[in-house]
Amino acid sequence: MRWIARHKFLTLIGAIVVALVILFGVSTTLQGEDTAMGRAAKGFVTLVQRPVFSLMDRITGNDPKSAAAGNSEMDRLKAEVEELKRELQIAQLSEDEYAELKKLSDSFNINDAVADKKPVAADVITYNGTDSFNLFTVNAGTESGVKRDTVVLCGDGLVGRVLSSGKGWAKVVSLTDENNKIGFQVKEKKDGKDVIFLGVCAGDGEGGLVGTLLDENGFAMVGDEIVTSGLGGIYPAGITLGKVTKAEYTKKNQQMEVSIEPTVYFKGLKKVMVLV
Repeated sequence: MRWIARHKFLTLIGAIVVALVILFGVSTTLQGEDTAMGRAAKGFVTLVQRPVFSLMDRITGNDPKSAAAGNSEMDRLKAEVEELKRELQIAQLSEDEYAELKKLSDSFNINDAVADKKPVAADVITYNGTDSFNLFTVNAGTESGVKRDTVVLCGDGLVGRVLSSGKGWAKVVSLTDENNKIGFQVKEKKDGKDVIFLGVCAGDGEGGLVGTLLDENGFAMVGDEIVTSGLGGIYPAGITLGKVTKAEYTKKNQQMEVSIEPTVYFKGLKKVMVLV
């Protein structure tokens, strides 16, 4: 009795709970009867069930509002993950592009002939024609100053020249095209001195180059590096073309003919630099 006297509030709450439990039990028994008492009992049970079930749902995590909030948070996290994946792909692509552009930039240091040219980076978007990759399209055009006969390079050397262009595109004819004449030079040792021999080459129809040295005393050896000579007015001097794979004198003109393997791997060509 003393405890009850000291804890009147708790006693009152306990009594109310007990009364509600008894009333709920009686109401549950009577709610199925089609009487005034049964209908009143059903209303009371429904009234009590709603807050109780709501509380249980919150505890078990089945609350619709909590579920909606959880789904919203899950959707947000998924969106963040997808965004991070996209940023990672962009970062990786940027890193690859930077390496390629650095390689292209280094190729410009071979001489001063291109010092007054503006380099425009472009992606190869389509190849046209046969497997020799003699003609392809890049995604830079007249809006960047790209026009006919502007020179196209990559980090490995000369790619070719622009054949035609428009807004956002340019068709490039590669150095391996049979109709693309290119002046070249090869450096040799003669009597202990460096001697430059000039020649002209074009595509051999099979992805390589074939050329003839202009000087009847011209000479080249397998493994020699071939670079542009600057003759012809299109290609600046000193840009790498390839290496000699075969060298022999022709009986007809008594001039040395050379076969050249381009240093550019056209089947894997993705990014180029156009000099405008």
